[in-house]
Amino acid sequence: MVAQATPRRLATLMPLAAMPPPAATVVVCTRNRSRALEDACRAVLGLPAPFDWELLLVDNASTDDTLEVARELAAGDRRVRVAVEPVLGLSAARNLGVRLARGGLVVFLDDDAQPQPGWFDAWETAFVDPQVAAAGGPVDPDWAGALPEWVGPEFLPYLSVWDRGPEPHDLVYNELPRGANMAFRREVFGRYGDFDHRLGRRGRSLRSCEEIELCLRLERGGERIRYAPGARVRHRVETGRLTPAWMLARFAAQGFSEAIVDWKHGGPRALVAGNRRLAAATAHHAGRAGEGSLFVACHAAAHRAYRRGGLYAAVAVARWAPRGQNLSASR
Repeated sequence: MVAQATPRRLATLMPLAAMPPPAATVVVCTRNRSRALEDACRAVLGLPAPFDWELLLVDNASTDDTLEVARELAAGDRRVRVAVEPVLGLSAARNLGVRLARGGLVVFLDDDAQPQPGWFDAWETAFVDPQVAAAGGPVDPDWAGALPEWVGPEFLPYLSVWDRGPEPHDLVYNELPRGANMAFRREVFGRYGDFDHRLGRRGRSLRSCEEIELCLRLERGGERIRYAPGARVRHRVETGRLTPAWMLARFAAQGFSEAIVDWKHGGPRALVAGNRRLAAATAHHAGRAGEGSLFVACHAAAHRAYRRGGLYAAVAVARWAPRGQNLSASR
């Protein structure tokens, strides 16, 4: 179980303008998405920025031409570097990106997302206060095809759509940043540890919450997490995600992941509360939409997976690394 961080906040942080170059490292982790990766990189490279930065592409065991495309991008622009994480898993790839980052700010961008004008400026604004340790920007959907009728607003968060409004503000538990578009001061990882490799995408697995779990560690340590409304990206949503089968799997993975997070941060009592919460949510939606609705079926799938995740966490906890130990595979 991850130990609680002490209340003392990070010290001696500085604005981006005062950091030695590069002030920021944009980390894009990728696997088998060469065309999307190229589009994302072109979008980043085409944006003006008020500070020096670098682009670090982390290939995660791709089996297609993604690594070759990444190296071609690096050969054509001195701001681009390439690294390879052979251990499958988004958290492992992100942790390598953190270890290799030269910038004082580490910005994570999904390989199927494209930043919009003003992206770099918005990160500078978010971190002008040296007490801000992390921030997240809105994620707009870029639909690959027509939306099925059943995709209502209740499903959008599970498709990485995230927007907390037009005004900047501090973020709390129920609105923490999403991994497609987020930034951390690099010192954060030295104090609070890496992304947990038991969470996050891995191959076909849709596990998630690795960014939420890390932000919870920051929150418990008294750190400020900021919403940056101008750091907006468009995130590609392929048609394969717009099927009932995918959505059921996505909800189940969310339930499993949330159980791990609850166990790590609250132990057995948190799991009991989580089970009650999910049971109540399923019953509530069944009463409103009817037993046969997809949304109710998704909540039921999440609840079943939450119970499995709780058992997994309880059995595996004795083998878990303490806070601060490198949670990715040894290199």
